[in-house]
Amino acid sequence: MAPHMLTAGEHQTLSVGDGGDLTSAEAAVLASLAQQRRGFCTLGHRSLKLAQYVGLVNLGGRVLEVLPKIGEDADAAKGRGTLLRLLRLAYDLPVFEHGGVGHGLQQRDLLDVFVLAYLRALLQLVRAGLLRRYRTEEDDLGVVRGRMMLGRQVAVHAMRIDRVACRFDELSIDNPWNQVLKAALFAARPWARGLESGRLWLEMAAALDGVSVRRDALELLAMLVPDRQVHHYTGALRWAGWILKLLSPDLRGGGSQAPELLFDMNRLFEASVAALLRRRAFAAGWHLSAQDDGFNLATLESEPGRSYFRLRPDLVLREGTRVLVVADTKWSRLEIDRVGRLVPDVAHVYQLHAYASVYPCEEVTLIYPWHRGLEGAHPTAFRLPACGTRQPMLRIICIDVAGDDMPFRVVGSGCYLGRLT
Repeated sequence: MAPHMLTAGEHQTLSVGDGGDLTSAEAAVLASLAQQRRGFCTLGHRSLKLAQYVGLVNLGGRVLEVLPKIGEDADAAKGRGTLLRLLRLAYDLPVFEHGGVGHGLQQRDLLDVFVLAYLRALLQLVRAGLLRRYRTEEDDLGVVRGRMMLGRQVAVHAMRIDRVACRFDELSIDNPWNQVLKAALFAARPWARGLESGRLWLEMAAALDGVSVRRDALELLAMLVPDRQVHHYTGALRWAGWILKLLSPDLRGGGSQAPELLFDMNRLFEASVAALLRRRAFAAGWHLSAQDDGFNLATLESEPGRSYFRLRPDLVLREGTRVLVVADTKWSRLEIDRVGRLVPDVAHVYQLHAYASVYPCEEVTLIYPWHRGLEGAHPTAFRLPACGTRQPMLRIICIDVAGDDMPFRVVGSGCYLGRLT
């Protein structure tokens, strides 16, 4: 029987102890996990507060499902939809129906969705044809195949003319790539629930019947070296790795960390926005780079050639060598003032001011997730102090993560990123 699910939202506080959300043992497991993932959670008095990580944690008897939360909306289905959309963009996983995240998927437990997505990706591989590789076999045959094993032939079959000891190469699906897939398939068995998942699991088990079961599949996955023959395995292997990490972890290292599949929402939002804008920028003839590190904030006075405080903006949009805009993504709640202007965090503004003072651009942008509390907001831009002959503009824009196409909201005229919508 599959373990029970416990659903929570990011930054939610869970009670600990008798009658609480978590048992003391489960809270201890999560506290241990926080030592590996700094900021995952903090312990309080008979309570545990989650932070910006979302995803799944295997607690043994239960699985903790942590979902993203925007604004005051704590609806679990919407949170799942948001997470699945961001994962689809960030990791290029077009395994959801029509490339989108439908209502049916949002109503399932997150792990159930991951298992179904893996089974669908595996089905595509099987239909395209599983990878086959040659491997050396030894057998006693009725005719010569490959090379004779003279030593065995003389010792075992010296008086027989109907058996020939042979060593030969056999084209087989039993190779490391398919062994990883089968290990993930068997790990996911308790979560292959519902008619579609159950049917797909049985079909895939039959398709991989000739593949060996490996207990060290995670270690094996890390050792695989991709080539052109296995390029079409990328999506299925990513799902397989996630499922193995959560449901069949390699514990030989002796650590007590709980098996988990967690995503930092700050990084996930950044990667998703970068993937979304990169496609649109390419169509416009522009180039978008992520985590750009071409500039520093200062040089040492005594050694002018030595630079310090490297700047790493999330996104830099260029046209040839010309910098059009520098942008940072922020997975945090944006507020509006009483007249409807967007009010960013002051620390975020200082950060963008530092970028504007160094990067030769006319525009810097803060990108936040849209939420219902921003209804009626006006396009908002601020003039920053002059930098030589430049006086950069700071623009605040939002992306609606509730839609599959993730449209921009409250974008003023003249905004470079607005032209990519």
